[in-house]
This record gives sequence, structure tokens and C-alpha cells, in this order.
Amino acid sequence: MATEIKSPLAHLSQDQIDAIGRELDQLHDEVFADLGDRDAAYIHGMIDLQRRLALLGRVLLIPSFLPPAWVAGTAALSMAKILENMEIGHNVMHGQWDWMNHPVINSATWDWDSASSAESWKHSHNYVHHTFTNIRGKDKDLGYEIMRIDPEQPWHPVYLLQPAYNLLLMALFEWGVAL
Repeated sequence: MATEIKSPLAHLSQDQIDAIGRELDQLHDEVFADLGDRDAAYIHGMIDLQRRLALLGRVLLIPSFLPPAWVAGTAALSMAKILENMEIGHNVMHGQWDWMNHPVINSATWDWDSASSAESWKHSHNYVHHTFTNIRGKDKDLGYEIMRIDPEQPWHPVYLLQPAYNLLLMALFEWGVAL
């Protein structure tokens, strides 16, 4: 459920806030110390898989007059796009892989094939969404301003059509995010 803007720390003492901070710092240090070759191999493997799926999809679409080739090619390209945007681009632009100091797999240099530019996405997602998560009027990801997903959001008859336009939104998701 979305919330009004309130201090999430109002019920905590300064000692409790400091203790949570120390626990989070300790967790950060443990995770960061565990990063290594296994993690680097994972992201390189994901990028390789995404590129192979994109190539396979294009090759399979050459004889797309054959229904099985069209279905398989479309599925391969769809999976490549999902990996590129959700598993690779999303995490790279969050800075998840910056520790590798890789010239390409880095939040400062990564770009993707999406309707939303990398810089625009980093602002709207990394800053706006993650700073104001589920706060009505601030978090644009909260229903993308076209869906009613919070019982405190005023109801209007147009929301009866929400299941239908959610299907349309699925097909045009990257364009909706880019706006």
C-alpha cells in the first residue's frame, strides 16, 4: 500500500537508528568482501547469453514464413530483450557491477536499446523511484499514473477498463517507462 510522506524513522530513537546503520554497514562489507570472479563470470555469461539469443532470434526469423521459425525467433528475441533490460541493464545501471571497474559494464558508461535513455532511466528509477518508493504523487512507478493500485487512490469509472489497458501497457511497457 502506498503511504503519505511521513518520516519512516519517527518511532525510532537515535540509538536504534545508529544500530540499524551499523548492521547495514556490516552487511554491505560482508557482501562486498564476497564479490569476485564468480560474480564477474555471471554478468559476462548473462551478456553472452543475451547476445546469442538476439543472434539466434534473427537467424530463426529469416525463414519466418514457417510458423515454427517465427515463433522460435520471436521467443528468442523476446528473451534477449528481457535479459538486456531487466537482468543486465537494470542491474548495471544500478551500479551493481561498478566494483569490477570494467570500461563497459559500468553504470557510468552502460547504454541500452530502450525507448528510455540510460541517463533518464537512472534519474527516474534510481533517484525518484528508490527515493520515494510507493509514495503517492512522488513515485512514478506506483501505477505509472494510469493504474489504480492503492485503495487510498480515488476511484473513477475509467479504472473498470484497467485490465484491458494493462494488456496494452504490457506490450508498450518500455515506451510507458520512457514517458
